[in-house]
Amino acid sequence: MKLSISRTALRSAALVLAGAVISGSAVYVLSSEESGGNSANGPVSYSHFLSGADYSVDANLTGEADHVFFGKVKVKKGQRDLGVGPETQYAVVVERVFKGELSGTVVVNQQGGVDEEGVLVLPENDHLLQEGSTYLFATKRNPDNGWNTLIPVYGDVPVPNTSAQAPGMPDANGDGQATVADRWVLAVKNQADLSTAPPVPEPTEMPAEDPPVEESPAPSATDAG
Repeated sequence: MKLSISRTALRSAALVLAGAVISGSAVYVLSSEESGGNSANGPVSYSHFLSGADYSVDANLTGEADHVFFGKVKVKKGQRDLGVGPETQYAVVVERVFKGELSGTVVVNQQGGVDEEGVLVLPENDHLLQEGSTYLFATKRNPDNGWNTLIPVYGDVPVPNTSAQAPGMPDANGDGQATVADRWVLAVKNQADLSTAPPVPEPTEMPAEDPPVEESPAPSATDAG
């Protein structure tokens, strides 16, 4: 079912992540699809995440992130709109750090939330964080607000049991058993250098009208002869 493009949707049709979260090169393009059944409280709109790297690859995800850590969502703190769509903040208890320096309880900011028209806006098939759940977080530091903003879609991997066995995964820390943590130890060890990655081209607007057609010059008397 098609969703009519609202004032909020037009504002968000092509936007850069707040605070240049992903190397200043990632943008969202708001989808015009409405998905029924994903929210008990109203319509859902999905945005498409474009970037200069494939963050489904662990080495790229950890290479982009300032912080990579296991954390448990304690409580939702609130929601703000900084002019590029809703963003939701959570208090997260840090359990294990793979990259960066974090400890205690930190604020994790997630792109997405309920906009001013009551539409739940989500990046692609991502979902808002759930209180009481544990995730692998890959975040970028937002110094203006003191937040740790998720890399959308790929930066919040659910981890029900951080010490669960991971058959086939190398024993990265040498403790004699491979667990889900070894995946991220290896990912940080082998992280990609994305500092030279080409930026994503900025969205371009369609011209308001067709360009004028240039008329061919009339044939001269010499040409006619």
